[in-house]
Amino acid sequence: MICFGPRLRWNSTLSDHQHVSATIRAERNRFLKLAFCRADLLFELNIGCDIVFAAGATAPLFGASEERLVGVRFFELLSDEDRRSAERRFAELGRDGRINDLPIVLKGSDGRTIPAVVAGFRTEEFDGHYFLAVKILGADPVDAGLPGETTFSVVAAQRIGQLCSAGASAQVSLVRLKKFKELAESLGAADKQRLLTGVATVLRRYSVGGDTAGQIDGESFGYLHGADVDPELVNVEIEEEAQKVLPSRMSLEARSVTLAADGDGLSEEQVARALVFSMQQFCTNGSRLTVRSLTDALEELASGTMETVKYFQEVSRSRDFELFYMPICDLRLGRIHHFEALSRFRDEKRAKSTFHIITLAENLGLIHDFDFAVLEMAIQEIKKYSSKTVFPPIAINISSLSLGNDAFVQRLYKRLDRTSGLNRRLIFELTESAEIKDLPRTNAVIQALRSKRYTFSLDDFGAGAASFDYLNAFEIDMVKFDGPVVRRACGSKRGHDLLSTMAKMCKNAGIQTVAEMVEDKNIANQVFYCGIDYGQGWYFGRPSPDPLEFEQKFVGAD
Repeated sequence: MICFGPRLRWNSTLSDHQHVSATIRAERNRFLKLAFCRADLLFELNIGCDIVFAAGATAPLFGASEERLVGVRFFELLSDEDRRSAERRFAELGRDGRINDLPIVLKGSDGRTIPAVVAGFRTEEFDGHYFLAVKILGADPVDAGLPGETTFSVVAAQRIGQLCSAGASAQVSLVRLKKFKELAESLGAADKQRLLTGVATVLRRYSVGGDTAGQIDGESFGYLHGADVDPELVNVEIEEEAQKVLPSRMSLEARSVTLAADGDGLSEEQVARALVFSMQQFCTNGSRLTVRSLTDALEELASGTMETVKYFQEVSRSRDFELFYMPICDLRLGRIHHFEALSRFRDEKRAKSTFHIITLAENLGLIHDFDFAVLEMAIQEIKKYSSKTVFPPIAINISSLSLGNDAFVQRLYKRLDRTSGLNRRLIFELTESAEIKDLPRTNAVIQALRSKRYTFSLDDFGAGAASFDYLNAFEIDMVKFDGPVVRRACGSKRGHDLLSTMAKMCKNAGIQTVAEMVEDKNIANQVFYCGIDYGQGWYFGRPSPDPLEFEQKFVGAD
C-alpha cells in the first residue's frame, strides 16, 4: 500500500501539526485526483512532463518499478511515432486543461507496442502539474487492441473534419468477422494474440493516419479510409491474415458495409453521433445498415429522436413506468438499510434502452418532468408500503440538471412540504450522467434539502476525475462507489488498498459508503474489510417490482 504524507509526532508543536495537516490534505487531494481516474497506470508529471509519481503495473510493461520511473520524461514511454504528436497535444494545454481519451502507443520493455488511451488534466492548483490515467487496450479476451466505439468515433470525427476542410473525401467501413470471438477463444494464448494483432494491423494499415480504426464489439470493427481503398480487398486481406494462424479446418469470414463520410457542414459532435448510431445499427441489425452516409445516419437519428422525445414526454405525463426495488444492505448486519428505486418503462422494447433514453432526455433538457414523476410515484409507494410494515427508506435518482432548474427546485420544495415525515423515508441520489457545471448552485440546493434532514448521496463515485471536484464542492451524507472500482478492489491488492483508503477518508469526513456490484459472498467480504458500510448487488437481491419479497431482511424482522 502506498502511504502519503508524514506521520504525526505526538510531541510536535501546534505549527508542526498545522503543517503536517496541510501536507496530508494536499497529498490526499493528489491521491484522489489520480485514484478516481479508472486506469491501469496513474502518473503525476511536473511542468516539464517529468514523472514525479507513478502507480500501476509498470514492471511488466516497462521493465521498471514505479519508483524507478520517477524523473523519467513521460514521452520516453511512448513509441517513436506517437511521441511528437503527444508532445504537441500536451503543449496545447494551458495551466488548466483536460485531455479526453487521447490514443497513444506505449513502448514496452521487450520492444512490443502497447495500444492505450490517456485521459487527465493539468491544474494550476498543483503548480501546473499533469494528472494522467492510462488505460491499456486489449484486456478483453477478444480485444484486438483497438480503441472502443466511443474513442474511435471521436478520433474519426476529428479526422473527417480535417479531411473535409482540406477538400478530401473519405469513407467509413464497418466490418463483421463472423464467429471471430469463438475462433479466437479456441486458440492457444500465443496464436490468439497473433490473430488479434493481425486483424488490428490490417485495419490500421488502411485507416487514415494509421490510427482511425476501432473495435465496436467482439466481432465488429470499423475504420476510416480514403476513397481509393477497396473494402472488399481489405476483407480478403483480413481473412488471409487470419488463415496464417487458424488451423486448416477453420476459416474467418469478413463482411463489411461502407458509408460515405460526408461530414462537410457537420460539427465534430454531429459526425461522432452519426458514427455511433451507424455502429449500433450495424451490430443490432445483423451487419445491415439502412443508411449510406453519415448525413443519412444523422437524419435517421433525428427522426428516431423525435419519436423517442414524444414517447418520453408521454411517459412523464402518464407515469407509464414502474419502480423496481434493489436492496442496499448493511454489511455488518446483513439487513436492508434502504432500497434504490430503479425506473423501468412498461413498453418492453423501450425498457431495453432505458439508459439511452434517460441520457437523451438529459441532453435535450427533458429530464425534469420525469424526475418529478419518479418522486411522485416514490412518495405514493412509500405511503402504501409503510402502512403494511416497517418499510426501509427509498433512494431515488435525481439528475444534476434538475437541481440546476429553478422551476423544478421550487416545485420539489413545495411537494416535499406537503407530506410530513418524508425526510426519514426518502433519500436523494445525485447522478453524474450529465456534467455538473454550476457546482456552488447545485450544492446550495443539496444543503437546502439536507437542512430539512433529507439524506443526500453521490452516485457513481470514483467513475472519473470529476468525482474529486464533486467531493470537494458538495457536502453530502453518502457516496456510492462505482462498480468497476469495486471490481478492481477485488481483483488486486492495489485496488483493495485504493478502495480501503478512499473508504477511510469518507469515514473520517462523516460520509457513509456503498459498494455497487456486490455479486457474491467473496466480494461482500472484501468490501466489508475495505471499510465499506453498505453493499448493493445480486448477492443481496435482484431488482424487483415488489419490495415486500425482501421483508425478511428488513431491520427488525425475525
